[in-house]
Amino acid sequence: MNTINKVLRSAFTLAGITLVLFFGLYIVYSTNGSITQKDYYVYTMMICCFGLIPLFAGFCFFTMLNVSKAKAKVSKSYEDLMTFKEGFKIGFYVMFIAGFISLAVIFIFFNTTGILAQDALRNGILDTFMSNMDAEQAAVIEQSRKEPEIMKVNLFSFKYFFGCLSMFLSFYMAVSAMFAQFLKKRVY
Repeated sequence: MNTINKVLRSAFTLAGITLVLFFGLYIVYSTNGSITQKDYYVYTMMICCFGLIPLFAGFCFFTMLNVSKAKAKVSKSYEDLMTFKEGFKIGFYVMFIAGFISLAVIFIFFNTTGILAQDALRNGILDTFMSNMDAEQAAVIEQSRKEPEIMKVNLFSFKYFFGCLSMFLSFYMAVSAMFAQFLKKRVY
């Protein structure tokens, strides 16, 4: 199997896992009456921070490791081994393709049929802020909840989409560079 097939297979698998996590949590939230909006927001943040980051990094690493091992098996000389540039491209492409597909699907969902989820996340953010502040600041947040321009902010506009994408691209580049440096010219 050539490198591009490994990259695409890993990227689509990673995107699929990400979307299963996202829609799985949404289905549990929308069908289970015991999960509050605050809990939905907290679970979403936990999945993003403690689930997706290691998942993306792990897929990047193991895809690069598999390609590096495959190149080491057939290499005749030191120059035939995986270089930093090749490793960086492999890791970055896996995460970029998976991240872009996932973000695009989530963006489309929130802007078409995901109004319930968007409202739940917006209210969950405010509930989380209110529970972590003193009574005076919580009253200010509660007052802002009554202002229509604050409650009608689209959290999933193009501005936020490209802001998130640029933040994720920085993460993808850092992780790819770190693993590519570690796995370049490796002999097994």
